[in-house]
Amino acid sequence: LLYAPKSGKEMRREIKRKSREIYEDAEEQLSDVKEKAEEIMEEGKRQAEHLRRQAEKKMQEARAAASDLMASGRELISDYAGKPGEKIAEAKAQAQNIIEEGKKKFGSGKDKLKSAMDAGVGAFREEVDGDMKAN
Repeated sequence: LLYAPKSGKEMRREIKRKSREIYEDAEEQLSDVKEKAEEIMEEGKRQAEHLRRQAEKKMQEARAAASDLMASGRELISDYAGKPGEKIAEAKAQAQNIIEEGKKKFGSGKDKLKSAMDAGVGAFREEVDGDMKAN
């Protein structure tokens, strides 16, 4: 561009045309990047909603299991009510064991859920970082 022998007027016109082309290309690329970012955000929202629904389902299952365990414990205690103190102590111990099992199961489910959510967030961040570096 600068090496070609042209008049000043022609040179200014050529520079103006080239700068307009570069500007239009930059606008187009920016638009593409914005569109891709919006797609990534929507996918992230969908994945987060899916994980939230899974977590909610697991929590309901854990609550139901805990409720069943508590009912079993109450049933054991009522079976031994009115019997000698030794049987009541035995029933309390069994009920306590059932409650502890329920807590372990609930805790395990909670840990798995947290791991799954962390993995989902990590995957989303990697995808966003990869896409941003590619553009």
